Amino acid sequence: MRYLGIPSKTIFVTEEVYDRLKKMKLPHESFGDTIERLCKNFSAENLAKWFEATEGWSDMTEDEFKEIDEAINKFQKNLKPIKDDF
Repeated sequence: MRYLGIPSKTIFVTEEVYDRLKKMKLPHESFGDTIERLCKNFSAENLAKWFEATEGWSDMTEDEFKEIDEAINKFQKNLKPIKDDF
């Protein structure tokens, strides 16, 4: 499938995943834009790089990292959608 001349793919997600993604979508974004933003900003790789570059996190254990990751996921799951007035 091609969207505006850009190669694209169709993906299938559960309704739960769709609802979570919808809560994270900004009013001006397409779902593709939202996925791209989230992948860039909230990846475990970026979080790990931030921890490495920030003093005080270098001795974090794998279990501590997982605990923080779970807290972030819980926070994201509970985000409320922005009401569009458009």
